[in-house]
Amino acid sequence: MKHTYDIHGMTCNGCRAHVENTLNAVEGVKKASVDLEKSKAIVESEKHIPIATFKKALEDDGGAYGISVPGDGHQHHRPKKQKSENTGSGTFYCPMHCEGDKTYDQPGDCPVCGMDLVEEAKMTPHNGTQYTCPMHPEIVEEEPGDCPICGMELVPKEADVSAEQKSYDRLLKKFWISLAFTLPIFIIAMSEMIPNNPLYSLWDIKYWNWIQLGLSIPVVFYATWMFFERAYRSVKTWNLNMFTLIGIGSGIAWLFSVFGMLFPDIFPPQFKTHTGTVHVYFEA
Repeated sequence: MKHTYDIHGMTCNGCRAHVENTLNAVEGVKKASVDLEKSKAIVESEKHIPIATFKKALEDDGGAYGISVPGDGHQHHRPKKQKSENTGSGTFYCPMHCEGDKTYDQPGDCPVCGMDLVEEAKMTPHNGTQYTCPMHPEIVEEEPGDCPICGMELVPKEADVSAEQKSYDRLLKKFWISLAFTLPIFIIAMSEMIPNNPLYSLWDIKYWNWIQLGLSIPVVFYATWMFFERAYRSVKTWNLNMFTLIGIGSGIAWLFSVFGMLFPDIFPPQFKTHTGTVHVYFEA
């Protein structure tokens, strides 16, 4: 038999997969499929399973999502709210930072993207800081890292005065490193559009291609490696997101360029310049 239920609290494909896996784990369920756009779940089972069983499964899994019979309304089936431990500061912000550093005094939704505003943690020292995902609060880790569902960076659940600043400093350092190596690559690549390219009067184009490769290695394998790690995780868990797009797009452009330099003979003439070298795209 099949039953259709309303699902509440989902905001992304990672949420959908999480709810689907939780429902499929319920004893007696043959198959459960969840539609994010319609916020519906279709559950197949040999015999009727009380909706209270599904509610308990979702509550035991963190209480971030709710389930109800169609027509019963949201007000009776809101996801369970965690008990307040008075760890918030009373200041709320959008986890996607749609409006930069703008904050609000009351909880609600971001006026730009519609996501729930997140309360900032109290800025008091704490030796046992826990880390959680702004998008999936049921994820709680003892150490900083990335959300296993969506790939976003975990933020301190409780106060750590320097945690956000340390993260900012680390990313800023990688930004300046990537800028220092990427700018010469961009100049070399765009110089092809200059008539009588002055760079080619110094060295042949194939040598400039090797220079671009050398400059791109610190960018790919250090400054931006975290994007490829998160892209791999998103494909592995099939929670596709912006990191998937970044990793595939940039990764394929880089690999194509490397293969074009090492094995130019396998490419047709349409892929080559007038000097016989394959067009490279390290600037991508």
